[in-house]
Amino acid sequence: MSKLMRWLAGGVVAIAGLGAVGVGVTTWQFANYAPKDAPQAPDPGALAYFVDDYQGARKAFLAQGEALATQYRGVERFEVPIVSSKAERDQFVDGLYIPAQSAPKRLLLVTSGVHGVEGPTGSAVQRMFMKEFLKPEALAETGVLFVHAVNPWGFSNYRRVTENNVDLNRNAATTGALYRTVNAGYPTVSPVINPAGPANTGALGNVLFPLRAVGLIAQHGMPTLRQAVLQGQYQEPQGIYFGGQAMEPSLRRLAPYLLPILAKYPLAMTVDLHTGYGERGTLHLFFDPPKDAARRAMLEQVFAGQRIDWATGSDFYTVTGDFVSWVGALKESAGGVHLPAVWEYGTMDSQTTMGSIKSLHVSLLENQGFHHGYFTSADEARIKRDYREMFYPSSPDWRLKVMRDSRSMFTTVLANWPKVGAPGS
Repeated sequence: MSKLMRWLAGGVVAIAGLGAVGVGVTTWQFANYAPKDAPQAPDPGALAYFVDDYQGARKAFLAQGEALATQYRGVERFEVPIVSSKAERDQFVDGLYIPAQSAPKRLLLVTSGVHGVEGPTGSAVQRMFMKEFLKPEALAETGVLFVHAVNPWGFSNYRRVTENNVDLNRNAATTGALYRTVNAGYPTVSPVINPAGPANTGALGNVLFPLRAVGLIAQHGMPTLRQAVLQGQYQEPQGIYFGGQAMEPSLRRLAPYLLPILAKYPLAMTVDLHTGYGERGTLHLFFDPPKDAARRAMLEQVFAGQRIDWATGSDFYTVTGDFVSWVGALKESAGGVHLPAVWEYGTMDSQTTMGSIKSLHVSLLENQGFHHGYFTSADEARIKRDYREMFYPSSPDWRLKVMRDSRSMFTTVLANWPKVGAPGS
């Protein structure tokens, strides 16, 4: 063999070795991916708001509602039972309405648990707001409506979706046209994100998932793939982000309770509480730009001094059938103006490539395990743990930051909300 051939052969071996090292490093980083939390000052009272299980959180919410009912006139409570052959008994969507005590000028809705597994955090934030912010001066011209655990089955079972595998934030619509929507990009990613067979974390396809995902990103681009995965789809009932083929019973039964309350006020705003997407330890304001400039200006006035991430850049995606838009449609059918506000508490740094890929992988394994079972009991424990941590981190520092940011944001809202008037008022 000539020197040149030996040199070339050595070069090939070196390149292969570097490639193997790169693959090894990437898979190790992926397997051990865990965003860190900034240390927070101790606050036992704030941590006490977090109740892990649905029944415990519901009990605490109802007790706080009882306390408010003794303080203010006209308080109304309602419960929407979840009726399904698959649902457990004693699961309810609960509502608590405290009317404006002098003049009904504006309504603030605070909703939690549209994605069930995110319910513990949303419930904690709701109860903190109920206890610390509902003072007579705040309620003079502002009514407040809390909707607790919009998806109680998902809350109880630590799943995002309902007992029918439906994502309520892809299911809410005023007409049946939504359920005929075709997500053109979903078939491209479906074979990767909806694998069949028992979920096996040690399978080669899962170990090498980051490389497979990077390959798809290189081929199609991250914005296209993010849209294809997260928009919502209506053709694969066992697939992730399934929006259903009809409105879920919980939403149909909830609407008649919301409409008469919405009708009492010329202006309403919904704050829908979520966890997961975005920078860990950050409360993001993820708002779809309103159709008219006046409503956008009103939102900017309410959240003056806070950063609003209008969902228009390459890091964002549009959603079909989202809950807040549905509430807005109900409000407008009853008359008046609605402002949509989604608060998202980031957990996985999913605005980064690694965080985004990790979030998707955790989601697909959880969905695969639910529908097809688990390869081993260890796989089941690990997958369920990772999924719960992705939406409801056990870190005290993360939870303390949620409360710190929520208090700051509610302070801003209550200071600015009374300054906003409905157009034409």
